[in-house]
Parts: sequence; C-alpha cells; structure tokens
Amino acid sequence: MDAGKFFWGVVLTILFLCLLVAFIRSVFRSRGVKYNWLGVLLSFSTIGLAIYLVFFRQL
Repeated sequence: MDAGKFFWGVVLTILFLCLLVAFIRSVFRSRGVKYNWLGVLLSFSTIGLAIYLVFFRQL
C-alpha cells in the first residue's frame, strides 16, 4: 500500500470523525430543529464508505 495514500486516508478519516462529533454536538445544542435522520445517516455513511474504499482498500 502506498504510504502517502494511507497517510491522507488517516488524515481524512480524522477530519471526518471531527466533523461527525461537531455535528452531534450541534444537534444536542439546538433541540428545536428537526433533522431528516435517514438523510443524515446516509450522508455520513456514504462519505465514510468512500474514504474507506478509496484510501484503505485502494479501489
């Protein structure tokens, strides 16, 4: 596996997890806002799967 690609995969994964945690924190602060949870779940799952496939499985 290419070390540079693996490094950027780790960097993007950490960034993705930070954004996910920031989103979850903002959800708890804004209690009156209704979210489309299926859309939120699908969006974060798609981004996470894309990072995994491109940087760690080398597809």
